[in-house]
Amino acid sequence: MALKFRVIQSNDRGLITKQGDRTYARRGPAKSEEALELPTLFIWVSRKDRYLARCWTQWTGERLGDDFIYDVSRFRDVIDLHGDTRYHQWCLKQLRLELWAMQQPALDLTEVSCPVPEAVYEANRHKTAAYLKRRKQRLEVQTPRLTKAEQERIQRLYEQRDRLNEASGCIEYHVDHIIPLAKGGMHHPGNLQLITAAENMRKGAKLVL
Repeated sequence: MALKFRVIQSNDRGLITKQGDRTYARRGPAKSEEALELPTLFIWVSRKDRYLARCWTQWTGERLGDDFIYDVSRFRDVIDLHGDTRYHQWCLKQLRLELWAMQQPALDLTEVSCPVPEAVYEANRHKTAAYLKRRKQRLEVQTPRLTKAEQERIQRLYEQRDRLNEASGCIEYHVDHIIPLAKGGMHHPGNLQLITAAENMRKGAKLVL
């Protein structure tokens, strides 16, 4: 039976460092797993810092707004992922297994404490999730039938982005839709370009002529 993981990503709720810490996540336990203790991959990001806490968590039965509060029932370690940007691909089972098995020196975080969820919780934090859902829907609708060559061009562009980000140690580059999806642009290699994250944030969903 494949090892099942709970995955929590954070840049705003403190880093798990020991047994007994409590944190929260948007996704609740699956049906029949409410009382289960599951191995957990908790990734914490702050600018170029990227740490992975490996532990086991259980749902406390409590909710905080739309989120679920989890307790660290057992703690393993925290490791430094350096410039590894693969955390964007949490959905890959193989990657989860690799991160759980990765051999890295454990960080000494005895001076670091995880704040209680109530102290750092932000209401309406799921606006980003709603935006990502809309974007995914647009990608599905606005991707034309692509030839194999066009699919490979898109793949190479995203691979180039990932190499540059890994070399810089942070998310410094984005793949941008020249005509934004929100303005009817297509997810097609002719409408894609590699630009810096700062440029993409300034551009937003505006048409730049």
